[in-house]
Amino acid sequence: MISKEENKIKIVPKIFFILWIKEIKENFSSSGLYILSGLFSFVMGGLFYNYISLTKDLTSGNLSTNVLRPLFGNMNFIFLFIAPIITMRSFIEERRNGTLDLLYLAGVNDTQVILAKFFSAFTVVVFMLLPTLLFPIILAASGHQDWGIVATSYLGTLLSVACYLSVGLFSSSASDNQIIAALLSFTILIVLMLLVVFAQASNNYLVAQMVSYLSVPFHFEGFVRGLVKSYNIVYYFSFVSVFLYLSQKTLEARKS
Repeated sequence: MISKEENKIKIVPKIFFILWIKEIKENFSSSGLYILSGLFSFVMGGLFYNYISLTKDLTSGNLSTNVLRPLFGNMNFIFLFIAPIITMRSFIEERRNGTLDLLYLAGVNDTQVILAKFFSAFTVVVFMLLPTLLFPIILAASGHQDWGIVATSYLGTLLSVACYLSVGLFSSSASDNQIIAALLSFTILIVLMLLVVFAQASNNYLVAQMVSYLSVPFHFEGFVRGLVKSYNIVYYFSFVSVFLYLSQKTLEARKS
């Protein structure tokens, strides 16, 4: 005989999977996603061509330093603008249509909803990154064999964007307007990015390191150089956990 607790453990992943599929279908049914993905691929393709063209005239460095490093650096920066767009309607549309209340009545909790929306947005990002896999393949034809840097650069990009998405979900949970949610998310992300600049202006080395540690680009830098440190991984997972937790608390506060 299956106890209620055992049955609950089996049901929870199923509910999450159903919600995740629902969110994915909604995202991929929007023409805006394909327009955004097309623009992203066009911009990244232009940057890749530009770096390839410039590297012919450079006498120092290699394809990793002259092409991959600036390419992924710009990719990370561009997602700073894309992530708020992907997440800005996450909870606002649900509240406007009343579907969020229906989910609660069906026994779905905030954690399941937040995780489903987060992983759905993350799936969208993976979809947008798929065309960029052509870049390392083209570099391989040019003699580039350092696949370790390619792998760590993609890993760093995915982890950084996961942070951006978590901020976007928090902003969407705290706002009733999509534009305001996107602006709030972008503002938070820009401030976090500029922490590195503030740290460099400090004369105190300890303070500079502490402030830099709070910035997402500070941790991303090591990945594009092929370095994966445990404290970077801890930072990314802690960052995402904190903002998803804030999203949960915000939803709970809005229900009361």
